[in-house]
Amino acid sequence: MGQVTSRRGFLRASAAMGAGVLGAPFVLSAEARKEKVKMAVVGAGGQGGAGMGTASGQQLVAVCDVDLKRIAKGLDEAKKRNADLKVFTDYRKLFDEVKGLEAVWVATPDHSHFPASIRALEAGAGVYCEKPLTHNIWEARKLREVAAAKKLATQMGNQGHSSETIRLICEYIWAGVLGDVTKLHCVSNRSFGASKRPPSKPVPEGLDWQSWLGPAPYRDYHDGLHSFGWRGWLDFGTGSLGDMACHTIDGGVWALKLDEAATVEVVAEEGGVTAEGFTGHARIVYRFPARGQMPPVEMTWWNGGGKHLPPRPECLEADRRQLGEGTYYYGTKGMMESGSHCGGTRLIPETFQKANKKPEAVIPRVPGHSGDWLRAIRDSSAPAPSSNFGYSARLTEIVLLGTVALRCAKEKLVYDMKEGKFTNSEKANRFVKREPRKGWEFGYGA
Repeated sequence: MGQVTSRRGFLRASAAMGAGVLGAPFVLSAEARKEKVKMAVVGAGGQGGAGMGTASGQQLVAVCDVDLKRIAKGLDEAKKRNADLKVFTDYRKLFDEVKGLEAVWVATPDHSHFPASIRALEAGAGVYCEKPLTHNIWEARKLREVAAAKKLATQMGNQGHSSETIRLICEYIWAGVLGDVTKLHCVSNRSFGASKRPPSKPVPEGLDWQSWLGPAPYRDYHDGLHSFGWRGWLDFGTGSLGDMACHTIDGGVWALKLDEAATVEVVAEEGGVTAEGFTGHARIVYRFPARGQMPPVEMTWWNGGGKHLPPRPECLEADRRQLGEGTYYYGTKGMMESGSHCGGTRLIPETFQKANKKPEAVIPRVPGHSGDWLRAIRDSSAPAPSSNFGYSARLTEIVLLGTVALRCAKEKLVYDMKEGKFTNSEKANRFVKREPRKGWEFGYGA
């Protein structure tokens, strides 16, 4: 073995010895914290700026973005720190040419999350992928399967999952403070949607349009897509649900073990789709059966703002604003709320909060969301990142059941989590997976 490999083995052993008692935060050795990871960023603009920031402290060897003109300033700074940096507009070429990657940050639009992430996993690299993890259900299940088989460090970009406040959600519920939680109301004021396709336009200078489209069906360039408006379009985004639910329902899914449900019933009671995209509002009801000792749960998703809000809780103080982003947890003993990204966790009303002490901390705390991922890449004996694909792919799968329900117009769907298919609707099963465009088939085999 080479010197780097031997040194890593030493670091892993040292870090394991310093891990402390079971349940305590994992602590890397000082030397391990200094070790730089060989990293690539796919999608460096917009949300990808967070990836570039994380990579600035690592050995950044490759950057891919479909619009190099748009990221020129950040790219110039990255080149100053990394003289041999390779730059691409097509991530297929990046993975063909750059070998030995240890970590890849994926921050493309939703439709390219899977094909970029699966290439990184197959190349042996750990992956951080923005939410939602994938554009369709089959892709989420496939990433979960491959990541587990390769035992690589993975993390989805639902940053609230690494917070103190989401741990409080779990710990309040697990301590029995709320009693049995049987109902959730989750809300977002986002209203991404699309209706009629605008006229075609020339591709802007500097934009690699074929690479932007990736596996999606070909269309001419038009307004409302690059660089941000793509979320409402069926071919590229997953609507307001895909944008925010991985943040908003995360606390409920984790605390109530909804990802362990054998089946899920889902129906879109309001909202739907046009020929091209999602409507700007939705009300989607999910029903989960009992999981072990936990009772059945009904979770309702609301988005669109305005009149598209859940009922105001009767126990909410008159001077408290109703949530525009977040979740209400209804228990047999009392209520709790959390905001966007599962922040601002508190029992309601304030008298209930004051009557209950802070629960015992039973979930290990982590060194930030990207830090949680990087330490697992540096050291295989470290705990798996808390939103690894084993968990976050299930969370994404639950979210995407809602996008299928929106395409099935008030049809009550029953989904088998083990088999990955709907048991009562062939129409719904047509939306579980889609075939990629020619040239972008990598990873889409059975």
